Parts: sequence; C-alpha cells; structure tokens
Amino acid sequence: METIRKFIVFDNIPETIKDTEVTGVSNNSNKARPGSLFICRKGSKFDSHTIVNTLQRENGVIAFVTEQEIDNSLPYVQVYDSRLAEAFLAAEFYEHPYKKLITFGVTGTNGKTTCAHLFHHIMQQLGLNGSLSGTVMNDIMGDKFYVHNTTPDALTLMENMSKTVKSGGGYYSMEVSSHSLDQARVETIKFDIAGLTNITRDHLDYHPTFEHYANSKLHIFDLLKNDGIAIVNEDYLHLISGRNIPNLVSFGISEKAMYRISDITSSINGTTFTLKTPNGYKKVYTQMIGEYNAFNVTLVVAGLIELGYEVDEVISYVSTFRGVDGRFEPIPEAKKLGIDVIIDFAHSPDALEKVILSARKLAKGRVIVVYGAGGSSDKGKRPMMAEVVTKLADIAILTTDDPRGEDPEVIIKEVERGVQPNSLSLTVLDRREAIDTAITLATRGDIVLITGRGHEPYQIFSDTLKVPFKDRDVALDIILSKINKNHGRDSDK
Repeated sequence: METIRKFIVFDNIPETIKDTEVTGVSNNSNKARPGSLFICRKGSKFDSHTIVNTLQRENGVIAFVTEQEIDNSLPYVQVYDSRLAEAFLAAEFYEHPYKKLITFGVTGTNGKTTCAHLFHHIMQQLGLNGSLSGTVMNDIMGDKFYVHNTTPDALTLMENMSKTVKSGGGYYSMEVSSHSLDQARVETIKFDIAGLTNITRDHLDYHPTFEHYANSKLHIFDLLKNDGIAIVNEDYLHLISGRNIPNLVSFGISEKAMYRISDITSSINGTTFTLKTPNGYKKVYTQMIGEYNAFNVTLVVAGLIELGYEVDEVISYVSTFRGVDGRFEPIPEAKKLGIDVIIDFAHSPDALEKVILSARKLAKGRVIVVYGAGGSSDKGKRPMMAEVVTKLADIAILTTDDPRGEDPEVIIKEVERGVQPNSLSLTVLDRREAIDTAITLATRGDIVLITGRGHEPYQIFSDTLKVPFKDRDVALDIILSKINKNHGRDSDK
C-alpha cells in the first residue's frame, strides 16, 4: 500500500488527499480498481478526461492525474505531461525495481529484437532467471505473451520489473523504441547496458524530422546507471560526441573499434566471424544468417564481457541461440522444391537492403522478393523501399502489407513511384497470391525472400478488421501443396 504523499514528484497535491491510501495506479479504465489513482490523457482516438466522473463513481478511483482541469469536486493533480508523471509514479509505486536487476536496453532502427532475445538467452544459459520485453514476445519470468507496442508503457514496464524481482529474477532485457524514449515510457528506468545498433530512416510519420528520430534514440544514453555501459556501433559515435558517457564501448569493423569484427562468413547454416576482444581474438559462430547478425551478436557479447562474464562461456552460448521468429527465418521444407524461402521483418529501406544483399550472397540462383509498405506509417519511405528492392532483386513482387485503415491500392501506388526502370517488377494486391506467385516463379537455386511482417500473426486492415495471416504459415502451406502436387505427378508416371 502507498499514500499519495509519497509521490513527491508533484508540488500541488491537494491537502484532502495527501495521506489517502493508494491501492493501485492505472492509465486504463478497464484496469481501474477501488482505491486507485488514475492517470488521464488525451489520445488520438479517446480522451480519458471525459470519463473521470464514471471512474470515480463506478470504479472507485480516489484521485486523478490530469493534463487539464476537470470537475473541481474530484481530487486531482494537473500536470503538463501525464506520460512523464506516469513514469515517476510507476517508479515510486513499484519501488524502483530496476535497482535490483541487471537491465539491458537496446535501441536502433534494426536489430533490437535479435539483441534483446540473444541477451535473454545467454543470461538463462548462464544460470540466471529474468525477463524480456520486445516486439515478438514478452517473457516475464516464464509468462510469455504478445503486446502491440515494442516497448510497453511505464506502468506496465515497472510492474513487469517488479514481478521479476519478486519472483527471484536477476535481469531484465528489453527493446527500447524511439516512441518510448520520446514519450517518457522509460524515463525513470536506469540501464546497466544501453546498446545502439544503428540509426536509419524510419517512423517519420511520428517523428517530425530524422534528427528528432535520432535524438530520441540517443536519449537512451541519458538513462544509464552511474556505472552503466554504452555499447555503440562505431558508425554512430559522432552522434554522441557531446554526451558525458564514462563507460563507452564501440564495436565495428575498423581498427579503432574496441570490439572489432572481421572475416565474416555467412551461409544458409549460419554465420561465423572473428571478434577482437580485450581477451584476444575469438572465433564466433551463430545459427543466425546474414552478415549484419555479426554486429547484433557483438553488441550483446561486448555488453556481457564488460559486465564481467567470461568471454569463452558467453561466446559458446551464442552458438546455441536459434534466432528470432520472423527474422531471416528459413523454411526448411522449401528445399524439397530445390529453393530456399526466407521470412524477414524488414520494412524500411535500410533493412531491405541488408536482407536482400545477405540473400544475394547465399543464392545460387535468383533472389525473388515479396514486399509491401504498411499503412499509418512513414509515407516518405514507400517509394524508397521500391527503389531498393527493384534495384537489388531479380524479381520484385509488390503486395499488401498491413493497411491499418488506409486504402491498400493507394499505398501500393505510392510505393510504385520508386520502381526502377527496366526492373522485373510485379504488383499482386492479395498477399497470399503474391507469396504463391513468388514460390511458383522460383526455380532450383533461387531464394524467395518474404519481407515486411516477420512474426506478425494477423494482417491488420483496420481497427475492426484483423485477418489471421502469418507469412511463415502461409508460405509453408503453399510449399507443402506444391510438394504434394509434385508427388502426385510422380505417382502418375
């Protein structure tokens, strides 16, 4: 139990409620309980300030934090930013659980999911229990579930960290999105390790400029513990030159990098590379495919070594990590057709370039790419995506991604502006048909790369229309159907 007096982040708490007992803190009306403090905000679709009377009368809420004046008969505190207030309230209510955990946070345009999952995997192999928050999955001390946001809100994060501590966990691994850094969702968390994978164009539907997007990501380094460690891709060191970061560790391919990557070799069976560490040169193997995964692995390995874990043991556990659902994920059954089919989450120009170039190095034949742009997102990147794909792929098949309320045909027309002259480019509106077309066109030695949605289990057409559609499952169904047809023809001979 807590009292409102404890929440010293406010200097205008009404005397009538200063010593009121608080049984919970909530920002969701469905979770508001008797004796709770409710945080109001005006969202893009709903303003919870409009239901304060109902929350007091029917849910038993005893006080409110608001961004505007409400009924004066209700006890409330008005703040200029309720998300920031929520972060401080969450930290106080859950008694700063991050202080009792090894906290690993990673940000960047690409690679966050892989890094967070790999850290989680290695820590478990080292014998520790802990939790994971991310895009593909949340694993809170064995309780696994999916949430919409890459990084949950401040209350959820602190609650999850508190559960981790109470259940005997010792670490918390998480993806940290630019949205969460800008919206103060992680403002009161302090990290032992903060990692930066890369910064390329994305989310300019939300961020007003690329500079704003980059600065939002770089804010993670302001959230380090006093002895916290920053692990930074050397290509982005210039962006943090003015920040006071005592423990700054770089990784990359140049001689100047503290953790230097060299001799990268990638095949359909995984990736090997040499890593220069403070303990000498080490050979690293990961089951994950693609040269860029050498960088993701190095970020995590460097962080763990800097924390004091034994380098050879850490590297041995890298080799047992199978990768993440929907991240350059091969479908083994496709080999029976003489081809490779790979699922990947790439949905930005830079990510598409990386995965296509990786596929190109693996392919004995052509690279056929299925791609599309999501709705309610950065429209400026749409033609850029087509430019990258049609330049690098042998066959580019443009299709519907997640329209999210936009007209799929309008999205496709915007993407098509970037299609390069003389490229072999098809547009197939129906996503299943597009995947089927790609696999049908593939001949022995070809790679079919299905991009954009990765692990996602639903195709989202609007707020009210979500259709079950997982790229891997759809592709596997098509592959098996073709295998069965081939067997049928063989048996007829």
